[in-house]
Amino acid sequence: MPITTLVEPSGLIVADLSGVLQREEVDTAKREVFGYLMTRGAGPLLMHVQEGFAGLQNLVQWEDIPEDKFIQQHVTRLAFVGDLRWRDTALLFFFHNMVPFQMEYFPEAQYELALAWLTTP
Repeated sequence: MPITTLVEPSGLIVADLSGVLQREEVDTAKREVFGYLMTRGAGPLLMHVQEGFAGLQNLVQWEDIPEDKFIQQHVTRLAFVGDLRWRDTALLFFFHNMVPFQMEYFPEAQYELALAWLTTP
């Protein structure tokens, strides 16, 4: 599956991205994140762009299901980690709707730094 989500014991939500993300898969993952946030409360999100990630199917947007507003209100920070060639695409994808949380993009070699940034108050 090109997108998988899990919650670490610390409460960090991690989404691993690979291949070409289809609209239905993104919507399913967003509903999973919604469920985690409903259960655990607000928290950080790490989107790990894996080697082999190829982008998004046309028409995939951030604000296109009812759960999106809740997600945007309950994500405290968002870190992307992966190949820097996806940096601008990832940030523009989320800036499209001017989300209310901080975002940063880290190269793969700075994975640990991204984790530290996500968990720093």
